Amino acid sequence: MQRQQLYSVGIAGSGLLLAGVQLVQGLQQSSRPVVFAFETVPFVLIALALAYTGGWLYGQPEFAGDMSVIVAWGLGSALLFASVAALLLFSQQVTLGTLEQAQFVTMNHITVGAVVGVLVGLYDVRSRHRERELERQRDRVEAFANKAADVNNYGRALSGCESNAEVSSLCIQGVQALLGFSEMATVVVDESATRVIDSTVAGIDTEDITELARKGARQETGTVRTDRSLPNLSESVLTVGITSQGDASVVLVARTTQDGLEQEEIKLLELMIAHARTAIDRIQEGGTLRADTAGCN
Repeated sequence: MQRQQLYSVGIAGSGLLLAGVQLVQGLQQSSRPVVFAFETVPFVLIALALAYTGGWLYGQPEFAGDMSVIVAWGLGSALLFASVAALLLFSQQVTLGTLEQAQFVTMNHITVGAVVGVLVGLYDVRSRHRERELERQRDRVEAFANKAADVNNYGRALSGCESNAEVSSLCIQGVQALLGFSEMATVVVDESATRVIDSTVAGIDTEDITELARKGARQETGTVRTDRSLPNLSESVLTVGITSQGDASVVLVARTTQDGLEQEEIKLLELMIAHARTAIDRIQEGGTLRADTAGCN
């Protein structure tokens, strides 16, 4: 039995045990229904709430690593309330000379203390989860900001490129550094021909790369598309159009083990593609982008 299930069963069992003790004590304390209703039933319900909480925790995997914290809060609170009960009984003994209903007072305090402790433990664990989530979000924002700054550096370098080949090489380098893709190709596609400008792809035929590029050329420029249609290829292939001039397009093809990109990764890729698009459009200004001409070089 997993630790979470063991702790959950322990909490639920403690609640049922306390509920049973409260019922027995209620029957011993008085046979009058009014006394039972107001002095026993509330504490039975509190104990059942503890049992319900244990059952609920059984099916909550997000608390798996923090069950010991919740149990510790429950035990600590129960001991604290038991200590309060002991002080009250000591005061009663000193002032009145009797320990009448000592067991009832003690069990009532333990029951309330256990429930309060478990609830405080739940609140504590949830607060820790929120804090960790905020830290993760902060780290993601910082990482994105740093990578966005790197994209801008690549953008400045792309603005100084003098050929499509230079743009392709620098774009592939930037995407490799920022997103971790190691196998990519840039392809010029027009109605009559295709031409691979740069490629670091291994294990995929050039014909397959150009076919993927043709599919990517039919999508909107800058849109990321995932393709898994190639035979005997378990990885995904991403295609994204860099730019389009007339009937010709430049497409980036990337091989990846991911089924999809995170939103931050998509934004970074879009930024890099935008810089590459600007650079190619500047280079081709006054010329014609075609796959079968030297303008691709």
